Amino acid sequence: MLEIPAQLWQRTKSSYIWRSFFRHGYPDSRKNQSLAVFTNVFLHLHPVKVRRHALAIPYTWCMGGLSFFLFLVLTLTGTLLMFYYRPTTEWAYSDIKDLETVVLFGQLLRNMHRWAAHGMVITVFLHMIRVFYTGSYKPPREFNWVIGTLLFFFTILLSYTGYLLPWDQLSFWAVTVG
Repeated sequence: MLEIPAQLWQRTKSSYIWRSFFRHGYPDSRKNQSLAVFTNVFLHLHPVKVRRHALAIPYTWCMGGLSFFLFLVLTLTGTLLMFYYRPTTEWAYSDIKDLETVVLFGQLLRNMHRWAAHGMVITVFLHMIRVFYTGSYKPPREFNWVIGTLLFFFTILLSYTGYLLPWDQLSFWAVTVG
């Protein structure tokens, strides 16, 4: 009876999907510790060692960091905008107009959110181009590429829904056409 879970566990650990998540076993030496950090999607932001050419600005363009920074700006401004905006068809347009004219620095806050959203779409797209151009999507990083592609499509989807929230003429026709 205990053989079936053991066999299932062994089959799971030897599958292609499992190996794309966990590429190394428990790191028992300095070299294996470095390999575990280099190839782990969660630990790659702070690797143990980095080659000098990998840090060059023309090579990285800092697009991942810029995308994350713009995500933080969007989170902050979006949280502040939630205090003034009601996402209903009856109130959306008037709430946006009140935000632009009545709320102190409301127009600035809305424009910061809008431009950060446009910037994030651009930087995520450029990041995807850079990853494709440098071949960083190839094994053993194909799982990172899949996650990045999903995040890119999620960014596009959120950008589209944010475009619709003011419920003005542009939004109405975007819903009609889109």
